[in-house]
Amino acid sequence: MTEMICIVCPRGCRLEVGDAPEYQVSGNFCPRGAAYGKNEAVAPVRVVTATCPVRRSTSGAESLSTGESEVAVFEDSLPRRVPVRTDGGILRDRIPALVELLLKTEVDLPVRSGDVLVANWEGTGVSVVATRDIG
Repeated sequence: MTEMICIVCPRGCRLEVGDAPEYQVSGNFCPRGAAYGKNEAVAPVRVVTATCPVRRSTSGAESLSTGESEVAVFEDSLPRRVPVRTDGGILRDRIPALVELLLKTEVDLPVRSGDVLVANWEGTGVSVVATRDIG
């Protein structure tokens, strides 16, 4: 028996979910709570929010000498990261793999809210989209 709080609505029902194979749910006020409890016990999914780095070119940048090396200094005031989210839930245990990919996925500007940055991640049918217009 697993206990959890339903997050489908603000009511916050205290659910008790039985063991496999039936996964009987009790404590729910509505059918959505029963579905949530069963899904959470069988295969919990989450929507992932993160940021991706903006690809920076050194064209139009000044060089700043720091003694031993030169560092590109950008004069623009554009953000260095683009906020993103998945357009659906992915299995909770796959979140670290997705976040690792997003940390390495550089985005070219301009980007518009809703632009698909990673399509159909690992064949899940879930894509990663930008959540803000930048550039």
